[in-house]
Amino acid sequence: MKNNKIKILISTLALFTGQQSLAAASDDPYTAGLKTYFEEVSQLEKQQGYIGKTLPIPKLQQIAPDVYMSVGSQIWGNRSNFGFNNNMTAVIFPDGVFVYNAGPNEPVAYSFHQQLKRITDKPVKWVAIENYQGHANMGASYWHDIGVKHIYSQEEAAADFNKRFDRHKARYMAASGAEINRHSQNVAKHYTTFKDSMEIDVGGGEKVILVNFGGGHTETMAGAIIPSKKLIFTGDLGFNQRVPGLFAGGNYLEWIASFNKMTDMARSLFKDQLDTAVVVPGHGTAADLATIHKQTIGYFEDVAAKIKKVIDQGGDLQQAKKVDQSAYRDRPVFDQLAESNAEHIYKQMIKQ
Repeated sequence: MKNNKIKILISTLALFTGQQSLAAASDDPYTAGLKTYFEEVSQLEKQQGYIGKTLPIPKLQQIAPDVYMSVGSQIWGNRSNFGFNNNMTAVIFPDGVFVYNAGPNEPVAYSFHQQLKRITDKPVKWVAIENYQGHANMGASYWHDIGVKHIYSQEEAAADFNKRFDRHKARYMAASGAEINRHSQNVAKHYTTFKDSMEIDVGGGEKVILVNFGGGHTETMAGAIIPSKKLIFTGDLGFNQRVPGLFAGGNYLEWIASFNKMTDMARSLFKDQLDTAVVVPGHGTAADLATIHKQTIGYFEDVAAKIKKVIDQGGDLQQAKKVDQSAYRDRPVFDQLAESNAEHIYKQMIKQ
């Protein structure tokens, strides 16, 4: 049970520990008792999940029958958006609920779940994580703590997240706040991992197909296809409204190839109904496949064609970084990503 007294004491402890260490104050009976109580609350969290305030994250909106999506912020994760800057989606089946992406921290995962409980009383039985990034993983300990036994991740992504957990947590604590992120624990050892693909039997003859569609944004990308619902989860291979980002290790040609692999698989499953599929991107609102393709792959193809012209004319990196991307200027994080994306594409082209 969530208890106001517990919430107040947690906040009190957080304030106290920000001023002095509990170890240093261990001789004080009050603080020793507070330390003991905190340990008990921590154990309770591990048994029952996050204990604390429900956050005002974006409301779940229905995007298809029995499919509900909370669209995260289109900018970087920060204190104002609680670190929630990608998407979380729930698919309700007769036997339980499938959730795509665990959330960036336990409070966001908990808040998503509280909204979901107002829609259905079915238990969450399956959680899938798109890649190794913190915004997809850091809330996984909430789902594990409340008893979700099946949390899925591509094996290389799970290994990378496990290796870098401390760095992820430190980064998120700095970006979106220590208090909101301190609950997150590394539960990667409890993930169910797969290399290329895995089918989840969700009952009633329905299935969720998890697929490593490949690299581009990150080294692997665990998307999902639900044939019975004509539903595609692209992970971060798909963006809508926002500028897609190439970071260290990113590769725009791999990204295009991975997206095409996803499209080909969906076409084989949906046949002549591919145009009616609902596509959930990693960032931005759900749409049809043509829209997500244009917003993501169309952007890369356009910028790459302009940079190729610069190279063919003997131009250098600085000229490539200044190619005309004004058509995308109204998209979130354009200023942070436009020149960086151009630089990645240029450097990749001159190596070919």
